[in-house]
Amino acid sequence: MPWLAELCPARPPHPDDLERDLLALAHAWVGLMTDFSDHFSLVRHIHAEAGHIPAEALDAWQEAGPRAVGHELASAMATLNDHGLIDVHGDPAQAASHFMSFISTDIVQRSYWGVIPLPKEEEERLTTAGVRAFLRAYAAR
Repeated sequence: MPWLAELCPARPPHPDDLERDLLALAHAWVGLMTDFSDHFSLVRHIHAEAGHIPAEALDAWQEAGPRAVGHELASAMATLNDHGLIDVHGDPAQAASHFMSFISTDIVQRSYWGVIPLPKEEEERLTTAGVRAFLRAYAAR
């Protein structure tokens, strides 16, 4: 997943660069909404019609997309934990989920999944606040 390249397990960030690298990752993730607007249009439809889509189809979509992304990000969080850069409190998947929530929930809700892009300054403010909240919650001990 190219957007995850910001956190390369082979070369974890220096502790002084962790916030910078997590911000780069956050910007890469949030940028996907505009870079792949057709994809996120489909995501909006899936969310809106989930009650009318067979459970097997939803599960297959989750496995191919959201779960695969979650597994990759959880692996990156585990690597950061292993290098003493963050403390995932024994649950890298939960740390990954929290990271995604902190950096993107406000942006997703305010922009309607990228339909109405936010001003760059607002996007920057929200992603920075999200990364900093994540770092406070998962600071290395």
